[in-house]
Amino acid sequence: MDEGRPLRPDDVAARLDAGDPVEDADLTGLDLRALLAGRRDPVLRRCSATEPDLHGVDLTGLTLDACRFPGADLRGATLDGVRVRRGSLVGAELVDADLTDAVFEATDLSRIRLTGALLTETRFTDCRMIGADLSGLRGLAVTYRLDGSNLGLANLQDVAWRAVTLRGLDLSEADLRGADLRDATLLDCTLRDVDLAHTRLAGADLRGADLGELTEDAPRTLRGAIVSEAQAADVCRALGLVVS
Repeated sequence: MDEGRPLRPDDVAARLDAGDPVEDADLTGLDLRALLAGRRDPVLRRCSATEPDLHGVDLTGLTLDACRFPGADLRGATLDGVRVRRGSLVGAELVDADLTDAVFEATDLSRIRLTGALLTETRFTDCRMIGADLSGLRGLAVTYRLDGSNLGLANLQDVAWRAVTLRGLDLSEADLRGADLRDATLLDCTLRDVDLAHTRLAGADLRGADLGELTEDAPRTLRGAIVSEAQAADVCRALGLVVS
């Protein structure tokens, strides 16, 4: 193991050529575009690199296990089938990237930008995505999953979640303006202080969601949604009505 020490480019290339993982290495300053482009299923474990430039690179099959790549530039990169576990891509730029079949598990993805990214069969599980930007995603249908992730303060404007099932999401203070949640089901989700202006909620099942403290605007913002009796009573109380 390299215990976080910098590696020479030749060392990294030799390991990847042999099909061996690169482990415990500080890769800051290396030309990762040249070292990783076109490699077959490269594996990096417990490696770090600050603001690595990987824009437009074909990283198909890449595995990042407990790696820290804050501020990574992955604009337009091909991330087909990547596996990212237990690491950090805080502040990464994934604008227009192709994340087909990519899997992110227990990874810190706070403040990442996914504007224009292609999410097809992409999975985010138990990820920290505070302040992430998921506006303008590409794709004809919602085939990605966000189970158990924290999307507090995220930009989800105009997101298309019609008829999907969302599980365990924390959407506190997220921006859902203009989003389409018609016929969606939200299970164990938190919607405290969410901006729902112009959000389409007809048929959305919110009975398994925490709606937080409701205000007198609730009848308008929740119009068409399915709520529980307890939630309906909260709406009435927000309007100053006495429920008995």
